[in-house]
Amino acid sequence: MQSRSITTSARIPGVSRRTLVLLAAGAILTLSLGAGVTVANTGRPHVEAENTFTKWITANPNLPGEVKDMGGIVGGDVGDGAFVGTVLGATPITGGLALNAIYGFNGSAHSFKALMHIEQVGAHAVLIGVITDGWFKGHLVRGEYTMGTCSHGDVNDGTCFRGTLDVIQALQP
Repeated sequence: MQSRSITTSARIPGVSRRTLVLLAAGAILTLSLGAGVTVANTGRPHVEAENTFTKWITANPNLPGEVKDMGGIVGGDVGDGAFVGTVLGATPITGGLALNAIYGFNGSAHSFKALMHIEQVGAHAVLIGVITDGWFKGHLVRGEYTMGTCSHGDVNDGTCFRGTLDVIQALQP
């Protein structure tokens, strides 16, 4: 069976494609090498803020390779509010998909946007990224989500993704 790559092209006002690629590469490299992350005695990075989200696809839910818009709700240290996002591209991996996306947390206390790399296998995903705008700009984020169902009005099948996204230490120059 031949593996097929799904790519998309999206424009984000004020952010060039090269900038997005460099930010994603920097975040992934930093997390991979452990540079710039303070590690406590537990061996885990220091968490600056803990956030929760429930998200779902709001546009283009059944068009492989197309940009998919997301909506939802957020909570935790950002405060109660809205989740907005865009899946920029997806590539098949063993048992799932690797995705790149922009996540927007618009809470009652704080807001930020993050460039994310997601690896979803089955119903579970691991998230890493960097905050590109807003609260804790320049900090790394990490988290996870689980796919399930919930009641929302945007997509008929009720599929949603519930998870956490923690803000950890800033990228070091």
